[in-house]
Amino acid sequence: MESLNKQLQVIKKKFPEQIERIEDLFGKSEDFRTLCADYFLCIKHLEKFKREYGEKKLTFKEYKVIREELENELFHFIFDV
Repeated sequence: MESLNKQLQVIKKKFPEQIERIEDLFGKSEDFRTLCADYFLCIKHLEKFKREYGEKKLTFKEYKVIREELENELFHFIFDV
């Protein structure tokens, strides 16, 4: 399993203007940490599928949809919407 620091860095890179909020949520919310871990794994799988199969495979498209859904959830956590 990847380190929590790597997971956190991926989220900070996605939302660079919200680093303090992200660190606060990461320290306080198990749900947010789980969401970050899911997002990190999704990104890793997307990279792997893209390398191995290209964008024409259904699996790649499915993970892109999952990534978008996870990004939306992250947005709501970070911006407390």
